[in-house]
Parts: sequence; C-alpha cells; structure tokens
Amino acid sequence: MTISHALINVLADGKYHSGTELGDLFGISRAAISKNIYKLEVRYGLTVFAVKGKGYRLKYPLDLLDENLIKQNLSSNTLMQLAQLDIFFDIDSTNHYLNTKSFDGALSGYLVLAEQQTQGVGRRGKTWVSPFGRNLYLSLLWRFQHGPAQLSCLSLFIAVAVVRALKKIGINDTGVKWPNDIYWHNKKLAGILLEMRGEMSGPSAVVIGLGLNTNMPLNCVKDNEIEQPWVDLETILGKKINRNIFTAHVINALFDVLQHIPDDHNKLLKEWQQMDILKGKDIEVVFVDKTITGKALGVNKDGVLRVEHEDHELLCHSGEVSIRRG
Repeated sequence: MTISHALINVLADGKYHSGTELGDLFGISRAAISKNIYKLEVRYGLTVFAVKGKGYRLKYPLDLLDENLIKQNLSSNTLMQLAQLDIFFDIDSTNHYLNTKSFDGALSGYLVLAEQQTQGVGRRGKTWVSPFGRNLYLSLLWRFQHGPAQLSCLSLFIAVAVVRALKKIGINDTGVKWPNDIYWHNKKLAGILLEMRGEMSGPSAVVIGLGLNTNMPLNCVKDNEIEQPWVDLETILGKKINRNIFTAHVINALFDVLQHIPDDHNKLLKEWQQMDILKGKDIEVVFVDKTITGKALGVNKDGVLRVEHEDHELLCHSGEVSIRRG
C-alpha cells in the first residue's frame, strides 16, 4: 500500500489529523505528509482542508470499500460461486482488467471493484465519470456453456438484477431504458456495459461492467461533464447508505440472476418488460448512418427493440435511444 492510499484510509473518517500525527504514523516528515496530501488532490480529486493547529481533513468522509464487510453480507450461494474478489484504489478500467484476465483463463465468478476508474467507459464508448470513493464501479467475469445467440437478453437481465438490488434498499420506482440503463424519475442512475466473446454454439465468456451513482455531490462533477440528467442513491433516499452493504446486495442479485440464465429466460424477460420506460413512448433511435423516429412497442423474445415507424414495425438490435419531447 502506498503512502497516498494509507493517508486516504486514515482521513476517510472526515476528522482532523495533525501533520505530526500522520508523520509519526507513517514514519515520514511533515513536509512529506504535505506533499502526499497534494497528491490526493491532484490524482484522486479529493478536497483536503488544511487548518493550522488542527491538521488535515477531507471535505467529505469516505465510505471506502471493505472486502471483509462485503463478504459478510454475501449469501452462501454467492460465496460458493465467487472465484476471486479484487478491490483497487484506482484502475484504468475494471472491464479492461477483467477482459485481460479472461483471456488468461480466469475462472467464472471473478469480481473486480474499484474506488475510481481513470478510463471507465459506458455504451458507445462514452466516458463514465468516476469520482473517487463515491460510486459503485464493478466488473464481473461469467462463463456460460451456451453460445452468444442463446444469451441475447443477457444485457436486459443484468438490469433486472440491479433493480432487484435497488429494491432491497427501498428504491421501488426505478425503470429501465432499453437495453439496460437504469433511470429514476427521468434521471440516469446506472449504466451497464457487456463485453462478450465465444463460439456460436458455446462456450462463451462475458465481462459485465456496472457503474452506479451512490453518493456524487455536484462538486464532484465538472461543468458539462455529464450530458444528461443524473441522480444518485443518497439523493433519492435522502439519507446516507452503507456502500459496502449495498455493494453486497448488487453482487448477490447478479449471481442469482446469472445462474438462472437461460433457464429463467421468460420469467426474467417478463420482469424486464414491467420496468420498460420506453414502451408506448415516441422515441428517436440514432444509428451510425441514420436516425429514425417512431413509437416504442417494447421488445421481442430476443430482447430486440420493436419500433413502429411509418406504419410498419422495425426491429432495432442496436442504436442510441431517447424519448422525444414535445
């Protein structure tokens, strides 16, 4: 563990710690402490107050990820399937890391969490804003004996798992924008990115990436850094949440859904359809080479978006979808 990481662990309580105390704790000078405090601000975007006679403290306390606490709240079924859990202070991308591990033969059930991603991406290559210690950045490797064709609704079913976890903490009014963006009152709460590879008839491997806003004050986000309305869990609930316990809820829900695919296909698809916020709405679908408008008709059995366009039905396997206003 670096000095910077150790400093974050100490300062995470949000209380003042003197330079002398910190220097004695890590066996370095007060000047070295000051230098490392500066690194926290530059590298991790953390605001640290320095007050003469009191010392240093973070502007906001941090609820850092704790492997032991997370595992204590995992079900016995999840623990049996969990191959490995890695937690990083910072990483370029949890999905990229797991994709590399997957090629090297990593086992199904390999899970990665991070306090911050420096190159996190969402769908269509968009940057996923990842302030340090604020949200949930998770990737999970899962291997199937089935080929990609039998997993056509996987992206939708991962959204079902996330919504189930949200219900565990009392959030019951979320919806899903096809295929898997989680919304609350027209504000984005979470995004999901799946990267799959495999033979047509199987087996196949998928890296499931999830970014979910848990506690993201406005000052964590630069002007125009996020192009759409967004929300976080603590704003919705109006209170603090335990980030580790919620993370365990998400992991349990993911493992539970994944082990029942494709056997529970129809049941999971019906559950997703009840969350669909597009059905019946006038929408716009943007493709690489064109844009179409029409009315969303829901999805077919393969999870493909159905759109009524100019008096006939189109099937959209991809595209960026938005609800038309006015």
